[in-house]
Amino acid sequence: MNTAPKTLQSLAGDIGLMQRESGMAMATITSLDADELGKPTGCEGWTRAHVIAHLARDADAMTNLATWAVTGQETPGYESREQRDADIEATATLPATELVAALEQANARLLTAFESLRNGVQAETLPTLFSGEINAFSLPARRTTEVIVHHNDLDTTWEWHEADPDAILNAIDTCVHRLQVSPDSPGLQIVAREGEEWTVGDGSFRIEGYYETLLPFLAREQVEEGLRYEGELPKLPPW
Repeated sequence: MNTAPKTLQSLAGDIGLMQRESGMAMATITSLDADELGKPTGCEGWTRAHVIAHLARDADAMTNLATWAVTGQETPGYESREQRDADIEATATLPATELVAALEQANARLLTAFESLRNGVQAETLPTLFSGEINAFSLPARRTTEVIVHHNDLDTTWEWHEADPDAILNAIDTCVHRLQVSPDSPGLQIVAREGEEWTVGDGSFRIEGYYETLLPFLAREQVEEGLRYEGELPKLPPW
């Protein structure tokens, strides 16, 4: 069975998980010197500076969505992947101290916007460029997913299992939703040994494992020890 949909009641817990994972990511990011920011990452063609820039710009995009949800008034966002990538490229050229400050400030704006969701929303569903229509109360869980996945992309000593199990579960939910709305996704039956199950398409290919083995595959096609499957793993659409 899938996990329960996000609601006003789940908001406080999800914001807390986001703050925990964001704090861990910021601890990693602030430990990197200017030279280390230029090193490659798990995102092809992106340096660590690009990943940090993406996290900052993604925070601002989610701030806009949360504001839209609360006010009911449309807030313009990116109209194409190319526009988003150009914005990230420009931000990544900032000096190291300014880049880190940009992320810290974006995180602060985002937290304020998410806290405003506690008073209820005017728009319960919101359109996104890459994930279709989403539930407004799922925004903190989606931000947590971005933080966890890109924390791993930074290619430091941090590892997937260091994320909170509930944060990883939120991230799996988010990854599954992206696969469900993508026409290029294979059929998957995803079974967590902790108890949850998800289906993508016809569910023709079964994968099984603990949260910390399922998320690396769903997000980055990484096969961790303990992921169970038979035959050749299907190709997933890009993140």
